[in-house]
Amino acid sequence: MNILEIKDLEKLAQKKVPKMFFDYVNSGSWTETTYNENVSDFQKIKLRQRVAIDMSNRTLETKMIGQKVSMPMAIAPTGLTGMQRADGEILAAQAAEEFGIPFTLSTMSVCSIEAVAEKTKKPFWFQLYVMKDKKFMERLIDRAKAANCSALVLTLDLQLLGQRHKDIRNGLSTPPQTCAKAYLSSFNSSSLVYENAYN
Repeated sequence: MNILEIKDLEKLAQKKVPKMFFDYVNSGSWTETTYNENVSDFQKIKLRQRVAIDMSNRTLETKMIGQKVSMPMAIAPTGLTGMQRADGEILAAQAAEEFGIPFTLSTMSVCSIEAVAEKTKKPFWFQLYVMKDKKFMERLIDRAKAANCSALVLTLDLQLLGQRHKDIRNGLSTPPQTCAKAYLSSFNSSSLVYENAYN
């Protein structure tokens, strides 16, 4: 399969990743209004073509929180990346490191803070959900400090969890539950995908 655009990667993921995991990342909560508006808002952004301009000395390099980066961009916290591919968070952190941008490890990651730190050379950021269990949060912050995380990214919207309709229909829950519905929805409608999901 030729990978020519983002839609090709989407189709490839649909073939390789269990349906419930693909739907988890390719959906939003409630009526998915924000999800759809994010897509349409990005489609409105146009790059203006400028020709005959000397680009030889142009650079996107800058600093973010005192850290030199190749461009002013970071990989945002993405929960449960390890569902898409084994060691997903580690691979994403390594890719960010290679490209020279910060990586943010989600509180809801599959790989531990320590595992990501062990497999990377540079400090990464850690996202912390603000929760009622202050002791648990303190332990997470201590682990992030011990792993040499260089920034703490606070997320404040955990007070109300958005209902994710596709997850409910697929039987996906956290922690995962073993039931017939979850098992059946892990199969793609056209082919069995578990054997290739993490290869």
